[in-house]
Amino acid sequence: MPPNTKPNRRGARSRELVLDAAERIMASEGYEAAALSRIVEESDIPISSVYHYFGSKDGVLLAVMERGAERFFERVPEPDELIGDPVTHLSRLVDTVCAALEQEPDFLRLVVVMAAQPRLDERAQAREVVERVRELALARLRRQFEIVFGVKRNGRAARDLARFALAAFDGAFIAWQADPSVRLRQVLRYLPAALVAVHDRSL
Repeated sequence: MPPNTKPNRRGARSRELVLDAAERIMASEGYEAAALSRIVEESDIPISSVYHYFGSKDGVLLAVMERGAERFFERVPEPDELIGDPVTHLSRLVDTVCAALEQEPDFLRLVVVMAAQPRLDERAQAREVVERVRELALARLRRQFEIVFGVKRNGRAARDLARFALAAFDGAFIAWQADPSVRLRQVLRYLPAALVAVHDRSL
């Protein structure tokens, strides 16, 4: 949002409608398909309002990414102590992440698409958001492994476990997007035990 542009309640609602429309189009059809004219048509918000709040198409993309990141991590609380045994704790973590993935699929699809694309200068800010989302996800996973296994949060074991877990979530999400009959929790049901086994083997 441009500096000093604070929408009133009606303006805030209009802004959300624009972001909802842009997120849907970008996630399902790609960034190039999300022309401002298409976003205006989908959201039923005047193009003058879109320019007022976002300045450009890249401004809309950045706002979509920022909002999506905030919403996703709000849905994934961080326990600060061990819940039961390691498998129980990790199972709850998997369930929580699966619920967040199911509730924010458009944003996560956009993250995957943007992460797979080469860097482009005009989208550098949005790419930075993608990288920040993934780094934050890894940091939060490392924190949970510190709680579960007693490993150092920034040590090699925590880093390896976090990347393994994130790869599993990525793969399950892509499988679900490719085949809606896939159930995320079913695909990831063995992940908690696998994480415990990977940790035990690394000792």
